Amino acid sequence: MKIKYLLLLAVFGFCISSCHDLDLEPKGILGESELFGSESGVKMYFTGLYCNLPIEDFLYMSNGDRGYRNNGGENPDAWDTWNAMKYNIQNMAGEFVNSWLQVNNDGHSYWPYDRIREVNTFINIFPQYREYFNEGVYNSLLGEAHFLRAFFYSGMAKRFGGVPIITVAQNPMDDISTLEVSRDTEYDVWKFIHDDLQFAIDNLTSDKNITRANKYTAAALMSRTMLYAGRIAKYSQYLGFENEQAYMQGLAGMSPDRAREFFQYAYDAGKIVESGGYTLYTAGYPDKETNFARLFLDPNSPENIFIKQYNLNAPQRTFLLPHSWDAGMAPFPDMSGFVGSQSYPALDFMQMYDFPDIVDADGYPKRYDDRGDIREGMEPRLRGSVYFNGDELRGKIFQIQRGLYQTFTWKADAIFDGLNTEVPNTEGNRIVSNASNRAETFNGIRILSDHGMRNAEGGENNCLTGAYVRKYVNPDMPQTMAREHQSVQPWIVFRLGEIYMNTAEAAYELGLKEEAFSYTDQIRERAGSKVVRPDDASGVDLSQKYGYPIDGNLEFIRDERYRELWGEAHRWWDLRTWRIADRVLDRWIPRILACYYVIDEDKYIYLDEREMSSRNWNANRNCYYQGIPQGQINRNPNLLPQNPLR
Repeated sequence: MKIKYLLLLAVFGFCISSCHDLDLEPKGILGESELFGSESGVKMYFTGLYCNLPIEDFLYMSNGDRGYRNNGGENPDAWDTWNAMKYNIQNMAGEFVNSWLQVNNDGHSYWPYDRIREVNTFINIFPQYREYFNEGVYNSLLGEAHFLRAFFYSGMAKRFGGVPIITVAQNPMDDISTLEVSRDTEYDVWKFIHDDLQFAIDNLTSDKNITRANKYTAAALMSRTMLYAGRIAKYSQYLGFENEQAYMQGLAGMSPDRAREFFQYAYDAGKIVESGGYTLYTAGYPDKETNFARLFLDPNSPENIFIKQYNLNAPQRTFLLPHSWDAGMAPFPDMSGFVGSQSYPALDFMQMYDFPDIVDADGYPKRYDDRGDIREGMEPRLRGSVYFNGDELRGKIFQIQRGLYQTFTWKADAIFDGLNTEVPNTEGNRIVSNASNRAETFNGIRILSDHGMRNAEGGENNCLTGAYVRKYVNPDMPQTMAREHQSVQPWIVFRLGEIYMNTAEAAYELGLKEEAFSYTDQIRERAGSKVVRPDDASGVDLSQKYGYPIDGNLEFIRDERYRELWGEAHRWWDLRTWRIADRVLDRWIPRILACYYVIDEDKYIYLDEREMSSRNWNANRNCYYQGIPQGQINRNPNLLPQNPLR
């Protein structure tokens, strides 16, 4: 009766928070036999689990304990989720720039054993109902449960390393000694995730369904998680954790001897996904810029493997499903109907693509007749990811200006910080403004343009970097509708572009250089890159830069991953699992693309400056493993020892 009572409560909660269209009409509270004795009942049971998967989407917030909503008993005011535009994981990794300062090295307490209990309950009980299903349906539903359990465990493994592996729904009334389980090693947890996913691959249907798991969805999760595990195994040895108890016991870190095993799993999983008939998105050809932008908005994209859907009709304050991306990534009032833009791309990121030189051969800033002329020569994939001066959104043209120069006769390197003490900026030669209405003038000339950049750190509607986010923005949404909680474009959890990059990296780590570059070739061809394959850099030693042996070829593959997946919530986990976050984000100050109008020439120039408030992003060595939540340790001291540097 205890298990059945828990099921009744769980299903009631799931029914009011459903986020997947399963064509079901819940009719009251259902019991075990109604749920597990029919395919529709099982689907209903799974719906709530899907809604709570650890997917770092539009609503994910990286600050404090507000990451995955409705997990671990956390349920803050759902209506503040528009703040996710500036508190998201992209800001933490330095991909986006906003007023939120630097890296949250502590992460948040993600401990979803309540969800794992629900999956285990199903896996433990479902065999009793086998006679109600044909073999194919039964196997597929059981495979789906293993996929869900692996997904939940992956959210913990990438944060904590080794955690308790629990496969049986525990009875809370049992003796305390049986409930106080110990952590398993990090290797065992990643291997457990592999085994669950292998079971899912072997049993799930191959039928395409982008909102529920199939064979290829499980393979996509395998591709990502096993790549993480391979990196952790290979590169954790360089962190200096040798004297940490958790490291010595294998709870946080793995032997580098295990790396090849996991890279092979990732490589093999990628091949399975490739067999599923997915293709890179090309519906917008021959315009590769528009094509890349449309990739994130086309519901029929053949590249999508698994997506998370949203719904404007979600019950208020239960599980908020619409998001606010369109309102939070565009300037108010021209292109947004809310408070305005929240986050912006750093120049450092823009310059990783084919990006035009903003200085001439002699080191002087290039002159432009129009602000939008800078777009000439940019890689189409960059244009499809970022809005620049001259681009159009919702019937308005982006106009982004930092200020004025009365004259500019210096080389560009006379400006580095963009501070008032630098020679070109003294004696009133440079004019900037903090006017929030952007209407201030100097001798009748507007200092700012319609969309930035005022000389302030303000967190809303102030372009801090000289460009705006385009990826995932819906240009067809009217400005008046671009408000909080009104966007429903899906979040792409897995797409073929990521799988190609996963497989490329795994292949290179396995010594398959030519095959690795065959994947980046396809990605760069679709991107419109000027050079598809770089010169061989296998002899380039970058150990001083990264703190361990790595050559230029592998760096290129990693950089290409960043270019392709920018803004899709991968970068933070890449930096962490490569074990380079504390190097890449070591007192890192983002650069900005500062446009000025030069009055005496009637021309525009662009300068590479540091972010206006000179804020530092700092990832510490303790970021590689979050601490086991203290509340859990208080309940179960067998979770000790604590993770390194915690």
